[in-house]
Amino acid sequence: MKTDDLMRTVRFSPYLRGKGPTFTLRLYYIGLPDNRIGYRLTQHEHGVTSLLFEGDDFRVSPLYAHDSDAAVNHLMTFLTLRPGDTDREYFAKYTPEQLDYCGEHAEALWMEVERRFPEK
Repeated sequence: MKTDDLMRTVRFSPYLRGKGPTFTLRLYYIGLPDNRIGYRLTQHEHGVTSLLFEGDDFRVSPLYAHDSDAAVNHLMTFLTLRPGDTDREYFAKYTPEQLDYCGEHAEALWMEVERRFPEK
């Protein structure tokens, strides 16, 4: 994934200060013709940054700009799924760290996403 084409950085703080991790989502322009964007979601806690998800496989609806609030909302819909939200196979390749994130923080993060970027 090319990281020199950074389009947007969004920081999320779903918890009170000092009560849990913060998260950073970075969106990268991949290019046409297939309307993909790259992304990287990291978790920050106690001075440690952990990479949770990284990819270049997200396709933005042609109705929205690549760096729009709607694009952030739609991408975060997938990055905050938890076991029970969809088929078990979806989580088959998740690492133990990703599964821990899902169980501990995905719901709180999704609530923060919805608060800041509600689907219209």
